[in-house]
Amino acid sequence: MLVDDHSVVRAGYRMLLEITGKFSVVSEVETGDLAVDQYEIWRPHVVVMDLNLPGISGIEATRRIVQLDENAKVLVFSIHDESIYVTRAFDAGAYGYLCKSCSPNEMIAAVRAVAAGDFYIGTNLNYTNKMARLRHEDPMQYLSAKEFEVFQLLGRGQGSREIAETLGLSAKTVSNYAILIKEKLAISSTAELVSIATQFISSHRPGI
Repeated sequence: MLVDDHSVVRAGYRMLLEITGKFSVVSEVETGDLAVDQYEIWRPHVVVMDLNLPGISGIEATRRIVQLDENAKVLVFSIHDESIYVTRAFDAGAYGYLCKSCSPNEMIAAVRAVAAGDFYIGTNLNYTNKMARLRHEDPMQYLSAKEFEVFQLLGRGQGSREIAETLGLSAKTVSNYAILIKEKLAISSTAELVSIATQFISSHRPGI
């Protein structure tokens, strides 16, 4: 199953995979919510998942798919090469992480590895070194998976009620997450939190 909000990109993935004669694409979707719904129907051997999607993110979609099926094989295929995204993806249950800057051959190799039940990290991701540096320098490393999800949605301009609806939580629970995020990031006000979240999303806005 291919999950990406650009139909042209999905068409490219499909062509690349099916031309090998080893893979068949059973479903294509453009949102994380549809990915979860379609996973229940198709139960594909591998899900190729983008992170930046309308509605819930690819990380949240991965988490929900893994909750449906603990044996789900999700390969994240994203523009982001920052360690915090890699960490969140694996925390959510992904089997692999690949950057869109990789070669076509590496994408095929990654799908094969994940389909076989092996973990895969893109060759252009210096994951270990970046993680060590991130633990010392970036306090966002200490946010839980759900806190990071709320943080990202705040940065995308959603209010507490919208976030609650997107994540299936109560507005009170979202407010509690915001309080915890402020404590961990040493932020004193909600306005400052929203400003930092917006800057974070803007600085990590992907291309195709």
